[in-house]
Amino acid sequence: MKINRASKEDIKRLFEIENSVFKDDAFALKLSSFYYHIKSSIIYKVKIGETVGYILWLKRKNFFRLYSLAILDKYQGLGLASSLIEYSLKNLDKKPLQLEVRISNKKAITLYKKFGFKEVKILKEYYKDEDGVLMRLER
Repeated sequence: MKINRASKEDIKRLFEIENSVFKDDAFALKLSSFYYHIKSSIIYKVKIGETVGYILWLKRKNFFRLYSLAILDKYQGLGLASSLIEYSLKNLDKKPLQLEVRISNKKAITLYKKFGFKEVKILKEYYKDEDGVLMRLER
């Protein structure tokens, strides 16, 4: 397994992963979004032979916002999401980290809590079909 920063050459693969993991999701990123984010945000990719997942952080003035985390289905359960978060914690500036997650996504909420993220508030009707949870990690 290898983790490093994604580049322009990775955009099409990142988009393929996005489409696979978040198909039919209104929040799924478009190809043009990856072209934008590769320049303005921080994207780390995880490779096992080929790129099988990524984490996308948006840079804000006083914190980083985890915008998307995706691991291809057949590679889930191998600790790759944890590895991407650990890598991020070591390589991002020591600003607070923040994210929103579906209230029903207990697996993700448990993962984020493992790294010290705290539930800050419930975001009513944040998603089209359900509430979200705002989580934050002070560093």
